[in-house]
Amino acid sequence: MKKLLIAALMLAAAIPALAATQVPSGRWSFVFTDQKGRADRPIRVYTYRGKKCDSTCPILFLMSGEKRNAYDYLGFWDYVADRNNLILVAPEFLKDRWPKSAGYQLGDVGEQKDREKWSYAAVEHIFDEIRDGQKDYMIFGHSAGAQFVQRMMFLVPNNRASTIVLGNAGWYLMPEWRKDKGAVSYPHSLVDSPVPVGEAELRQALAKRVIVLVGENDTEPDSDNWNANASGKKLGDSRIDRGENFFKAATAAAQDLGVKFGWQLAEMQPTAQDGQAVSRAASDQLGLKR
Repeated sequence: MKKLLIAALMLAAAIPALAATQVPSGRWSFVFTDQKGRADRPIRVYTYRGKKCDSTCPILFLMSGEKRNAYDYLGFWDYVADRNNLILVAPEFLKDRWPKSAGYQLGDVGEQKDREKWSYAAVEHIFDEIRDGQKDYMIFGHSAGAQFVQRMMFLVPNNRASTIVLGNAGWYLMPEWRKDKGAVSYPHSLVDSPVPVGEAELRQALAKRVIVLVGENDTEPDSDNWNANASGKKLGDSRIDRGENFFKAATAAAQDLGVKFGWQLAEMQPTAQDGQAVSRAASDQLGLKR
């Protein structure tokens, strides 16, 4: 009997646990109550599973722009999911629950020291809810969503994103952690960030596969998404300037830390600022079939 019990336990351990919430084929959505984070702020999660895809296919998170129109991004990527066997996941961070730039792209960090309560952590928690054996995920963010993803990769260093695409962010959290280098402090750099972020965290982020996708058309130069104050202007005069300056700073940080740099910089057509056009440019950079 004891041998049978041990054998049963070993067999159970060898079988991967099913996802708590399994993503069905086609378009779907569910409401995620984040028990590890902000349970008082339920998040509707829109999904699309490719036509030839099962629940174990690679997962691609889609982080929408300032309009928070998560559902629309499924339409920008569904044909890509069909041709490349992907599961799309688009969390909807509603403005009344995650207000202004502070609640979304700045992660609802404020004075909150618990990373699990940040909006960034919700991505990791959703991944745990739906993954069916997947060990990591890809993530694409457009405009405000790119800001969200860019800050997440520094401030949540143990994130499981294997590939990150930053689609034309308005401004950036610069990868400078040393107070003696003259950097403008957080949220424009890691200096004086609400939780310690230093060499160890940067090493993880700089070694990842990251595509910094930049283009012109600053459609809302005075919005929170652009950051037109004095500190923001030091980042550059246009989205291309800011993206290039961010990439140069990351390159220099990787050299200083002796990290094998995994990033690349890519430029889009000047007209490509809407979500669909930026999504198309991102899928091209990822080498996905369309």
